[in-house]
Amino acid sequence: MSKKNIIVILLIVIVASAGYFLFKWSRGSSAAWKFIPSNAVVVITSEHLQDSLYVATDANLDIKRLPLLDVASDNLSLLNLLTSDKKRLYNFLKGKALSYSYHPRTSTEWGVLMYIPVSDEEAKWLGSPQRTNTRALHHTFQDHRITDIIDTNSRPLFSYLVKDNFLILSYYGDLIEDAVRASSLNIESFRLRSHFSGIDDSDYGTSIYLRNDAWKSVISPENVNGILKEFAKNFPNHQDFHIETTKTKGDLVLTSAGTAAPDYYLTDIVKDIPGSPFAGHKHISQQTSFLYRSAVLDKAAFKKEFSKWHKKYKSESWDKLKYYISEESNLLIDNLGSELILCQLEENNSISDGKILLAEFSNYDKLRPVLQKLARLANQETNVSLDQYQGYDIYAVPIPELPSGLYGPMFSGFPRSYITYVAPYLVISNNSQVLQNYIVDYENQITWKQSPEYDSVLTNSTSEAQLSMVVNLRKAQSASGSEGSKKYADLTAKMESVVLQCHYDGDQTFPQITLHPKKRQTAGKVLNRTFLNIDIEWPEIYDTELAALQNPVDGSSEILLTDKENNLLRTNNLREGKTETIAKLNGPIITSAYKVDFLNIGRQQRIFATNRTIYALDEDDSTTVTTFTATLPSSEDITALYSIDGGDDGSNRFIIKNAAEELFIWENVTKPVKRLNHSVAFENIQSPVVALNQIGNRGFIVTQKNGKIYLLKENGTVRQGFPVDILTRTESPFTWAQNPDTGQPELVGVSVSGELVRIGLDGKVTSRKQLLRPEPGSRFQTLFDRNSLDWILIRSLNSKTAIITKEGRDLFEIKDILPNSVIQYHFFGVDNRFITIKSGNYTTVFDMTGKRLGDKAIPSEMPVQLTYQPGYSKLLIFSRSEKKIQVWSVKLR
Repeated sequence: MSKKNIIVILLIVIVASAGYFLFKWSRGSSAAWKFIPSNAVVVITSEHLQDSLYVATDANLDIKRLPLLDVASDNLSLLNLLTSDKKRLYNFLKGKALSYSYHPRTSTEWGVLMYIPVSDEEAKWLGSPQRTNTRALHHTFQDHRITDIIDTNSRPLFSYLVKDNFLILSYYGDLIEDAVRASSLNIESFRLRSHFSGIDDSDYGTSIYLRNDAWKSVISPENVNGILKEFAKNFPNHQDFHIETTKTKGDLVLTSAGTAAPDYYLTDIVKDIPGSPFAGHKHISQQTSFLYRSAVLDKAAFKKEFSKWHKKYKSESWDKLKYYISEESNLLIDNLGSELILCQLEENNSISDGKILLAEFSNYDKLRPVLQKLARLANQETNVSLDQYQGYDIYAVPIPELPSGLYGPMFSGFPRSYITYVAPYLVISNNSQVLQNYIVDYENQITWKQSPEYDSVLTNSTSEAQLSMVVNLRKAQSASGSEGSKKYADLTAKMESVVLQCHYDGDQTFPQITLHPKKRQTAGKVLNRTFLNIDIEWPEIYDTELAALQNPVDGSSEILLTDKENNLLRTNNLREGKTETIAKLNGPIITSAYKVDFLNIGRQQRIFATNRTIYALDEDDSTTVTTFTATLPSSEDITALYSIDGGDDGSNRFIIKNAAEELFIWENVTKPVKRLNHSVAFENIQSPVVALNQIGNRGFIVTQKNGKIYLLKENGTVRQGFPVDILTRTESPFTWAQNPDTGQPELVGVSVSGELVRIGLDGKVTSRKQLLRPEPGSRFQTLFDRNSLDWILIRSLNSKTAIITKEGRDLFEIKDILPNSVIQYHFFGVDNRFITIKSGNYTTVFDMTGKRLGDKAIPSEMPVQLTYQPGYSKLLIFSRSEKKIQVWSVKLR
């Protein structure tokens, strides 16, 4: 080949390559930006939403049912009104990149425009569509012929326009006219277009462009707490997310090409400092629903930027802090590290808005006397400022929104603050009970470090983000008040968590959304099927209740039984059902049994009572069982045993009731049981007795059937203002709940006629609310979990029972229940709550949506007991039937 020809060929290659790369560089987004009206809230372009199967991850997540994408997918169905020929419609859409734009119609509704590329031949077909049961009308707008499809009753179905080789189609004809206007106007001020039209999204399967306010369709603004609102301000006002491939393994990641950083204080502090991976998993309780985290690598740079911001920041709580401790308040700022973590915890029976704030902190020894001084000066009452729990100092500081004054509005929702130190974090909570629960979880290692789902979240150093939010989908969806949010069944059923991150690079923000699938997938032939694990031959049952116990740390379960010689036998091999004798009792078990760390030694003991004695059985690592016992200073038999918290060293305590309706308390194995009520005689106590365990407000709530509510002090005397007579009967006990506005506890319960009553600690009724009572004979009760961890309401009449939330909203109703049924509530966390109904000699298990769990009823001659194994998402059901103790299992996820 001649030298001249070689030069020509090289020139051709160079020009072709340049042309190719110029084409790639200049092609921009495949969205139909030219036609999209400027009021668009969301713009989507995708080649796959029209596919019959569009899934990702090994969990087969349906991408078409994800938030925002589901709206576009649903609107595709109107094409079925265009033609009844399925094959033609399939060929018409095959391989095309469709665009969708969402436009506000009302405060809660969007109108959708679809933009579909068409060939000249397809345009001819669309000019005169052949479809039975519909008619095509036409009207002209700005010299464009718009087709309106109506049904035989002249009701409008949809409208469309063919323009510049695009089919523009919508349910709403006025949106088609808006698209015509957009194509003829200069809309450079249209922010979505100006930000994202230059992005080459041809390599992505699906791309989403949106304004920040579009997320309110996913989570209703009425149900968004202040923290989430503030966190959202760290995200840019305009966002793009892209799905590169439909991965069959691992996580599904929605990436961003980046946009301008928002003007928000936390963003300004961290945007120029690289983020750091997460290493604090052992500090995050498994009760966490939402986790918000800000963390950067360079502590010195963070301190400089944080101090610069805080000097300009004005806050009433910071002013109050300086009023009490003057310049010593700067210690809380000067020793701050570069990591802040805020955990929103799941609900329980008393607290619906529990928060734990972890602020990386150094030099706690220097801060301790300052906190003691602050707690004493800020509290007007005595004995309410300082406490100890399991060796941790707890300081009560009644300065409203103290964390917000320290770290900014992102850390709000603290009417009062309860502070301790768990190295390397200063720990602040909005409730002393929440702080104690956190310490228990930390000490018992019930944290993310022990969770196979969360032990590696945010640890990837290659995707460091300065700001992150982790959402436990099941806990978030199960929370009270989430009924106003849209449900995404496929997402919550198959994904464990959603992680939203913001990575900043100077003035650019790169948001990212990661969906983590559950690590264990259950085969369809096993999921939600009832299996009989073991049968234990037990001809005669001597115990009043089945004693099924669980270790909350590892989820292992066991059952305790007594024989006719009063030997205590334990079965923890739930495959073979072998029993072993572990102790000798003086009678059968006649109360509920518990498994708690009563001795406060880092392992749990079995606690129960016979009619004369209370037992605590401790088993060490060598399986040696040590028995501790206590008796009542009374000749009457024991009738009930209630586990409560609030011991001097942070351990559990026990309330005992005898046949004479007298109450006793056992606080420690080294102390005798002491009488609780000296000055008052109770009658018809409604079980259980509930402990109120707040700094400065410790005591016990005792409810009588006649409607008298007592609040006892720690020494057993009746608190001033009590008893409160609600002037009607109650068939269930009162409990306490935190008032979210004041942060203070109040008593709450329901009368038999359905009046929900709230009582202040001064003994004054603060509110009465009549719950829905559809029939005159309806009777209401508060139904407690066996361990008094949570409660719900029920409404019963004859053969039907309704399950009701704490606020009085009906969840579901069960009918055709036989007389003398037993309804129980089982609480293993907000995302694992169950109802069992024993009707006749069979028990059925339901979740909190009313879905029946398992494929058969459980034979049971006495009320069943449940345990839950979180590592396997397995529910164990213990029953007695036909002279056997049976253990059944149901795999839930």
